[in-house]
Amino acid sequence: MRFAHITLGKAGSQWVKDVLTDPELFALQNLRFSYPSKGGTYGMPEFAAEADGVFAGPIYEVRYEDWRRYRADTDRCIVVLRDPRDSIVSWAFSVAYSHVTEEHVRIIRPALLQLDLRGKLEVAMYTFWESSIAQRSWAGRAQTRDELVVRYEELIAGELATFRSILAFFGWQAPEATLATVVRRLSFATRSGRERGEKQEFSHYRNGMAGDWRNYFDRDLGERFEGACPGLVRALGYERADDWWMGLPVRVDALDAGAPQAQDERVALLERQVVVLKELVRIAPVPLAGPQPPPR
Repeated sequence: MRFAHITLGKAGSQWVKDVLTDPELFALQNLRFSYPSKGGTYGMPEFAAEADGVFAGPIYEVRYEDWRRYRADTDRCIVVLRDPRDSIVSWAFSVAYSHVTEEHVRIIRPALLQLDLRGKLEVAMYTFWESSIAQRSWAGRAQTRDELVVRYEELIAGELATFRSILAFFGWQAPEATLATVVRRLSFATRSGRERGEKQEFSHYRNGMAGDWRNYFDRDLGERFEGACPGLVRALGYERADDWWMGLPVRVDALDAGAPQAQDERVALLERQVVVLKELVRIAPVPLAGPQPPPR
């Protein structure tokens, strides 16, 4: 039997992986951990090549059809989805300010820093649009013996209960006290030093709340996103109708704030580095589970 964690960027992918592969919990499962080097249609062939007894993930942007094509009869997967509008906002702030400086981030970050917030969100929308087909393919999927679709919003509303349901679906065993300890140790509050909703724009643990997109989407952005991904938020269950954008404010002042000047950019980057260093100091005592991929 093999286990997969399928998701999209900015849907708590590293958080879920960290909990499920925490040494205190993962050692009880007698499994190997594998982090696929590729996502999308390329990630599933990597998973399919693994021997039994592996947990692989996160595997990004996998379509339902590709999962069904490459899975073996005994394989199981969890799929974590998130309101795409929150994913877009999270991506914009993360890549502009807090994501580790990988090669692909170094390409886009200087350009993002020259844009106002509206421009950052527009770039994030375009990036999401390219992967929206994968998320749409999982919309409305019921739980089966092989697949469990979990919402990011469910995870943050009831961390312990939702992770308990994931372990039960996989058939993994762990004492309740062990699971509770791991979930608490890797929670937003422990890692960030803040409660959910206490926002820090330069932190990779920025906000930890669902629905934050409403603070950033005006009617124009909402209409254009709906036009690019028609019916998606309704299909995923986040809206009841496709004209949801009509209820948004005509103007959100923060969107049109001027792009940062060079000095402001340097200050922002220094503040971001201080936040990251503080987080590293905070979580340094926590044991890491195998090779740690960069946060998404």
